[in-house]
Amino acid sequence: MNTNTNQFEELFNKQPKIDKWTFSTNGVTINGLYGIPVVGFGPGNEVLAHAPDEKVPISDLVAASAFYAMFAYLI
Repeated sequence: MNTNTNQFEELFNKQPKIDKWTFSTNGVTINGLYGIPVVGFGPGNEVLAHAPDEKVPISDLVAASAFYAMFAYLI
């Protein structure tokens, strides 16, 4: 697994948290069945993800948008 985090560090001036999620995503099928590499990245608190009253701070949305734009540019 390539854990090159330079772009994240450059954008956010901190180390990324590389871990697992406690909820499921479509990555189970994409990677598990088809072997296509998957990167998970999203705004908000994992505890609130996929919940009826999910809340996400606007600042998290702005930061995630910056990461998505940079990631798309790099690939």
